Amino acid sequence: MRKIIISLLLALTITASGQITQGPVLSCRVMYMPDGIYATFNTNKGKFKVSLDYKKTPMTVANFIGLSEGTIKNISYPPGVPFFKGSVWHRVVPGHVIQGGEPSIVKDPANQETSTTGYEIPNEITGLSHDKAGMLGMANGGPHTNTCEYYITLGDRSYLDGNYTLFGEVFEGMDVVNKIVQGDTTFSITIERKGDEAARFIVNDETFKLLVDNQWKKVNEEKEQRKNREEKYISEIYPGLTTLPDGTRYKVLNTVKGKPAAEGSVLTVSYTGKLINGTKFTSTTDEGKPDIGSKATSFTYTLGKGKIIKGLEVVLREMKAGEKRVVVIPPSQAYGEKSGFYGKSIPGQRRFVISPGETLILEVTLEGISQ
Repeated sequence: MRKIIISLLLALTITASGQITQGPVLSCRVMYMPDGIYATFNTNKGKFKVSLDYKKTPMTVANFIGLSEGTIKNISYPPGVPFFKGSVWHRVVPGHVIQGGEPSIVKDPANQETSTTGYEIPNEITGLSHDKAGMLGMANGGPHTNTCEYYITLGDRSYLDGNYTLFGEVFEGMDVVNKIVQGDTTFSITIERKGDEAARFIVNDETFKLLVDNQWKKVNEEKEQRKNREEKYISEIYPGLTTLPDGTRYKVLNTVKGKPAAEGSVLTVSYTGKLINGTKFTSTTDEGKPDIGSKATSFTYTLGKGKIIKGLEVVLREMKAGEKRVVVIPPSQAYGEKSGFYGKSIPGQRRFVISPGETLILEVTLEGISQ
């Protein structure tokens, strides 16, 4: 943010006799605004201004502007009605985010489950980061389910990078943002375009649809490319895998005698794991949940209780005490396409995250079986 401070330290006047006298000390502060698009939030705690990154995230900014100015269709209001007028900040987590964006007609936005726009738009991930307070992003219920809810970070939340679309940053008034509590209201949002290029960023149903269609095309192409890269990696690094009906794949690393565990047996298990992108993790004593670590920790699990991911349980049902397997678990049998896994938040440490849609590669050891 660039600021220009102008101070008039000495006010001089000339009297009728020609004498120069010193008047009161005056000062004024002028905020320099580069060309761009800005949104001013008028709240019950005061006003703050956000710069919208319409160059990096044109579709998401168009969605926000179109709803703010009432220039794109939605199922909550007729054309011309500002969507965010009277919107409540329904979620405030100190040090994390403030979140709002549902229309005022929603009585309990914190529990809102149906779309109030009538459409969803895909993620628009860029190089923008959640690494500081004041970043404006889109809240969602999983990848590519964005509608109208937005949030502003209250600190470094960089573990969210890659999973949520950022499309702006607080330009002025972070002190107001920090005063907002749950239940506060945004009375109105005013869009300001500064400069010729910004003035040409017009949002209507036609321009918005074009941006959305282009982004869906990009997202689907990237998804297909990622799938091909993953399959190539798995086939090259882990040849000879056996595939189970649910899509989970495995390979036995050692041969042991004995019988698989029966339903209700207590298993002692440990694993090391990694993602396709190279992120490594290990099992913990907390019901086998993953976390960053150099050494796997054993945990106990009662077979059939369903407290571990599906792909791991289905493999454990076939394993014998002392057996080791490499297991490749697809997202549907891990943490899902729409959800992910978030480790415990520890001050001063980056939070461990497994993003939605991740394939897990585990080296699992069934250390023991007890009845």
